[in-house]
Amino acid sequence: MNTNTITNKDNNFSKNILILGGADGIGFAISKVFEKLNYNIYVTSRHTHENTNNIKYFTLEATKENSWLNFKELISKNNVLFDIIINTIGILHDEKDNIYPEKSIKTLDTNFFMKNIEINSLVSALCIKHMIDFISKSEKTVIAHLTARLGSISDNNIGGWLSYRASKAAQHMIIKTASIELSRNYNKLIVIGLHPGTVSTKLSKPYLRTAKKVFDPDQSAKKLTEVIENLDYEATGKVFDYSGKVIPY
Repeated sequence: MNTNTITNKDNNFSKNILILGGADGIGFAISKVFEKLNYNIYVTSRHTHENTNNIKYFTLEATKENSWLNFKELISKNNVLFDIIINTIGILHDEKDNIYPEKSIKTLDTNFFMKNIEINSLVSALCIKHMIDFISKSEKTVIAHLTARLGSISDNNIGGWLSYRASKAAQHMIIKTASIELSRNYNKLIVIGLHPGTVSTKLSKPYLRTAKKVFDPDQSAKKLTEVIENLDYEATGKVFDYSGKVIPY
């Protein structure tokens, strides 16, 4: 079955939500929150999935320009404008190659460093670059990227995890820079980072034992969607945690 089709045009008065990497983990939980609101939900994944009534799946290799162009072509045929775009794509460790966040700079792996930058930073930039063509200039729109408190430079007091920290700090710079540029023509656009906390997913599974507080994906999704719903235009360019508190750069 070709899942790269949009079949929910009859729901014209519902919000359109795009979730990058929404086939599992936090992204999937977020899609279920919005599904209960009867929104039109568009989910990207590297793999194909069966559509449901309100959720339409698309294949996207989010680090590849050509894949973005193919995705844009599919969306443009249906004149879709997104009200909310949420990028949930990220990497913390590479279980396949048995590489985990560095405890010391002496263990820095060049390939793992670049993979962190590509997935945690570049995807955010590509998302904004390509999806800016699919938002309204006259209606409130939110582009949110899942990030981490560890990307805060001023909040870094213990060091470690160099590749991940650097990629998330770069992601924050992308969010801030894009928010300034786009505010000139999109004065109702809000571009933010969202820290979901420690969530029980494949991404954070190796680190759950030492975490002080762990959310399940459904709990985190509800908190994040509440933050999104309560944003005003002064929020653009900032990074928030799951409770709506600003995280310093």
